[in-house]
Amino acid sequence: MQKRGISKTKSVWESKNKILNPITAGLDLNIIDQIASLFAAGSYYYFIFNFENLQMEYVHHTVAEVLEINPNEFTIDKLFEIMHPEDAEKMHEKENAVIDFLFNKIPLEELPMYKASYLMRLKDTSGKYKTILHQSKTIAVSKDGKIQQVMGVHTDVTHLNIPIDHKVSLLSQQRPSYYSIETNSSLELVENTFKNLFTQREIEIIQNISEGKDFNKIATSLNLSPHTINTHKKNILKKSHCNNTAELMTKCIREGVI
Repeated sequence: MQKRGISKTKSVWESKNKILNPITAGLDLNIIDQIASLFAAGSYYYFIFNFENLQMEYVHHTVAEVLEINPNEFTIDKLFEIMHPEDAEKMHEKENAVIDFLFNKIPLEELPMYKASYLMRLKDTSGKYKTILHQSKTIAVSKDGKIQQVMGVHTDVTHLNIPIDHKVSLLSQQRPSYYSIETNSSLELVENTFKNLFTQREIEIIQNISEGKDFNKIATSLNLSPHTINTHKKNILKKSHCNNTAELMTKCIREGVI
């Protein structure tokens, strides 16, 4: 199933994002590292993927901490090899939805303003599947208006116990965002209001919760009392209309809060 999945996904990339006039794209890893750190809370790694040759140009060393894989071994084929069979089979649908949005729903100049986000399961060397939040952002556009390079960020969110689905979110700080899109349905515009529910302090607490920290650790890092943190959490759940932390984390990840 993995072979069929990667074949279908590559077919989407090659048919809808075939680069005929590439640019000479360099890599400023210091800047890319700073950008990647803004995408993720907790344990993560990032990579640069080039659509001109469908190859990984760079893989950050932290992939060894998350998946116990040597960075040199983390190729696109390896990614599909360790991907859960169900996710591998659905990958082409998610990538097709992303490409359709980026090429047909927004102006070319807005390509770098959006990041695509969805969940997948990847297997580490012990055979255990980890739930990974995949986020990707265009960092270079070819002369013929195709996506040449993307930065991908994979965050381990296994500890959040998020239910797996195959929905896609397309998020932007500058433009309207689209959340939890079914890959077989038309896009539905959702105004970016969820994040605006929270104060900056509440967002800091949400980010700390997403990293698996308990109230005492959060209180220490923010110089607040555990009681204050608990009060903030109750207010956050009330504002978000979530019943528990797992539901809150799922919604926050889906809607770009973390």
